Amino acid sequence: MGLTTIRRGDLRDGTREIEIAASLDPKNSLIRSYLGKAYFEQRREKLAATEFAIAKQLDPNDPTPYFYDAILKQTTNRPVEALRDLQRAIELNDNRAVYRSRLLLDQDAASRGTSLARIFNDLGFERVAEVEATKSLGIDPSNHSAHRFLADTYAQRTGFEIASVSELLQAQLLQPININPVQPQLTVTDLSIISRSGPAKVAFNEFTPLFERNGAQLIATGAGGNNDTVGGEGVLSGLYNRLSFSGGHFYTSTDGFRKNNDLKHHISNAYAQVAVTPRINIQAEYRRRETRRGDRELNFDQSFSDSLRFKLDQDVVRFGARFSPSPRADLLFSLFYTDLDQQLRQNLTFFDLDRSVSEDGYQGEGQFLFRTQNLNLTMGGGLYDIDVRDRTTTTFPFRQAQSTNSFNRIQKNVYIYTNASFPKNATWTLGVSYDDYDGRSLNREKLSPKFGLQWDITPNIRLRLAALQTIKRALVVDQTIEPTQVAGFNQFFDDFNGTKAQQYSAAVDANLKNSLFGGFEISHRDLDVPTEDAVDDNTTFQNQNDDLYRLYVYWPFHDRWAIRSEFLKKRFKRPDGDPRRLDTTIVPISLRYFHPTGLFAGLRTTYLRQDIDYSTQGRRGDEENVGLLDLAFGYRFPKRYGIFRLEVRNVFDK
Repeated sequence: MGLTTIRRGDLRDGTREIEIAASLDPKNSLIRSYLGKAYFEQRREKLAATEFAIAKQLDPNDPTPYFYDAILKQTTNRPVEALRDLQRAIELNDNRAVYRSRLLLDQDAASRGTSLARIFNDLGFERVAEVEATKSLGIDPSNHSAHRFLADTYAQRTGFEIASVSELLQAQLLQPININPVQPQLTVTDLSIISRSGPAKVAFNEFTPLFERNGAQLIATGAGGNNDTVGGEGVLSGLYNRLSFSGGHFYTSTDGFRKNNDLKHHISNAYAQVAVTPRINIQAEYRRRETRRGDRELNFDQSFSDSLRFKLDQDVVRFGARFSPSPRADLLFSLFYTDLDQQLRQNLTFFDLDRSVSEDGYQGEGQFLFRTQNLNLTMGGGLYDIDVRDRTTTTFPFRQAQSTNSFNRIQKNVYIYTNASFPKNATWTLGVSYDDYDGRSLNREKLSPKFGLQWDITPNIRLRLAALQTIKRALVVDQTIEPTQVAGFNQFFDDFNGTKAQQYSAAVDANLKNSLFGGFEISHRDLDVPTEDAVDDNTTFQNQNDDLYRLYVYWPFHDRWAIRSEFLKKRFKRPDGDPRRLDTTIVPISLRYFHPTGLFAGLRTTYLRQDIDYSTQGRRGDEENVGLLDLAFGYRFPKRYGIFRLEVRNVFDK
């Protein structure tokens, strides 16, 4: 009765009813866990901690109280202790990341939707978060919380924008109605803002309730910095019976660090979801983006244009639906319509350039998910049809020239992926996709096989392998419902449309004694990159190679301290073109401190080295070595009322 009362929106009376139930059956660990959740909702953290401790004693094998105690400790600025509870919950839950109890004791959607990625991100342990999320998706690709977990983690990584927004889309299609807000900036790529700072730092899910109940909430964040940098984001979300909604706006503006380096974004979002029946969910979303900027490109020779201006306006309408004919199966449908206008203007030495590109079209996708105890299947396909109008005006001192191109960009794709657990400690991924891409002057068809393996060699050591092929699709808004990763390795990168890629990856991830995490990753990509000429409708091709080597060590050596270090080396090569070779080495080392009163601080040093070679005759290569220092401190207000954070990036202005 207490849960029903809470879901109607009456938290006080619902809590009282659970208290009565606990007094009548004081040894029921499930009731104790629910009572702890209710106290958490009332911001009575000490009472919540007491109930979770009692529940752990009553049933030491139930992961549920460890799961909720981890959330409680994270929100009270104790992420190291939260990590230990989360690890214990994972051990008790068949060694999978906890989004709901193995015994399905807790079906509350709000709890499962809580962003556990925050625990890992607070500590700076992003690789561990990815491993846990992809491991869960290998077991159950329909787990909406695992998709959201992965989306939040990918949002912190450079080069993972398509994967992040695609995981968010999949989470939205699979989720039940809930009060979790949809942050406008998380649905958009190519924002060119500094990650992990300002409005991009706060995950709004941290402040959402654990109980799903009728009501509304408003969450906002703001940031400011030098060079006239300001930003903020506000989202109003709510739930009423079978309807959930979310609406928000994101704004950021900066003058940049040099002339004509300014940037301004306005992004608005409105979202609604209706549970027509327990098996049928439908949703609709509208987005509006306005971007204005100067020359934001960082060229190796530091040259830039003081006259280049770029403008983008885009409207996006999305419809989605989920139909669950049985507990083992789901049908997903996604439809996008976009209307995009871009304009580029530049004053050059002998002429002025004005180019405008308009795109409008749709992207429709469908997917079928089926799962059994040791096998799951994901199959689907899509159709993308975009009308493109490209007009260029060149103004000379005594004449003006115009060129106009109109064409359709069409792509069709189908795919199938299977994950099989055999033996129990190994998950095999086999898949294949077929893509038919038709651009302005390029037509490509490709059958792309996929192979992956996630093998727990021991309970604490995991081996991951992947070999796959892809073709870069012309996504309408950089979002797709096709699986973004194979065995934990991302397969969607920001390549040119129509790029063929072969990828080979291997990794070992270990959880050693005393919560010492470590691992390494090696990845190689062979690319066949097309370039479509806007003038003569001709396409040229270029071979490129991307290599990545990563080594990481994470150690929460004290309840209040955590240290992390990584070694990352990226190597880019192509036989012709500038640059011909670019080697980048990054070695960050960070130390973070957390105090139960709410104070936290961080220090990070980063060694960066870049070597570059050019193919142009007479142009010399170059190398750069630099050491960076970042500082941060802040305060987490009691009872989850908010966070204040001050960061200083690149203290010595290198």
